[in-house]
Amino acid sequence: MSARLIGALAAMVALLGAGLATGTRIYYDLFLILLLLALYALASVLWTLFTAKVSMKGVRPRVERGERLMTILTLEHCSLLPAGNLRVELNVPGANGGRQEISVSMPPFSKRSFRNVVRCPHRGNYEVGIASLSATDLFGLFELRRKSRRRLMQVEVYPRAHEVPAMELKASDMGPEFRSRAAEDNASPSDIRKWQEGDELKKVHWKLTLRKREMMVRTFEESARPDTLIIPDLSEITALQDLRLTMEDCICEACLSAAKAQLEAGFPVRMPLMSRRPQEPSGKTVADLPGFTEALMRAEFDSPYPYEQVLMLMLQRMQRTGGAVLATGRMTSRTADIAMRMQRSGIQVKLIWVTDAPRDEALEMLERLKMSGVQVETADPWAQEGVDAPRSAPSPAPAGDALFAV
Repeated sequence: MSARLIGALAAMVALLGAGLATGTRIYYDLFLILLLLALYALASVLWTLFTAKVSMKGVRPRVERGERLMTILTLEHCSLLPAGNLRVELNVPGANGGRQEISVSMPPFSKRSFRNVVRCPHRGNYEVGIASLSATDLFGLFELRRKSRRRLMQVEVYPRAHEVPAMELKASDMGPEFRSRAAEDNASPSDIRKWQEGDELKKVHWKLTLRKREMMVRTFEESARPDTLIIPDLSEITALQDLRLTMEDCICEACLSAAKAQLEAGFPVRMPLMSRRPQEPSGKTVADLPGFTEALMRAEFDSPYPYEQVLMLMLQRMQRTGGAVLATGRMTSRTADIAMRMQRSGIQVKLIWVTDAPRDEALEMLERLKMSGVQVETADPWAQEGVDAPRSAPSPAPAGDALFAV
């Protein structure tokens, strides 16, 4: 109930009381005038609201984070009584179900179209569309609302994959001879051939050599290329909601960008997502990248395990791992120690630290990591490019932008 309606009702009660107390006709006339104005206001609001039609076009079911949707809103109503503003409430992508309100003045039997820009600031699955309609009268006495008869549309906002350099997996310092041996799987012999200069004695087939009276060696199948293990930190981030969502987006996009770079370089990728509902997308070619994108779009940051415990678990399954990418929003000494331990075991390690305010003690740990051979990158969650971009001051954008008449 609006303040104007309360004032109007109080005036009507006062006028009616004065008329009954004094018997003067003017008080009754003023009371009737106010009553008729209130009835007219209520009728205009009801007529406008229940004859109003609104449609929304231009919503795509799948977009990348940061994209803008140029939608077309069309409004019309068939009320003969002039009313006030017609307000449309939209569901848009954002934290806790974003809301955007559009208020326009509509003459009777009119139809107007508007271009409305809707931003998609965070990854996730959202319901987008017209949530409700509300109308007010010319005097500001009544404002009534009804839900939209149109169904909301599902919009999936995917993380973006940035262009980053691929991590070259460790090839060792022993030259091409070591690489040719490392590419062979000694458990899978494939053929036998004559001895060549540089062959190892342990590959000699001695029985066949004695029978043919010449040196014969076994050949082996080439094993698969060493894969890259990408491990995002999916533990809960304790921060203000907008910063938390932005950091989650940045971690997911850092992992997706690393996966894209490794797949393009020909290295298989595994990505264990240790949330409450764990999953592990994997792929060998760029054609498998949509699987990683889908998984990261739906990933929840609700892991019941500390990130250090996840890293220790991954250490036990790195027989064929040539590189590891760690992405976290927390820089702890325990995480740094595990990263250096991975590096010492012969795995090429890259650590991506997502932060907008690096601490001095954390920077010292980063220097230790660099000295041990770990590749270290910092990612500012507020930067436009998301990964390794220059830091900029936080400036969260609203859920919806300007409204333009067509």
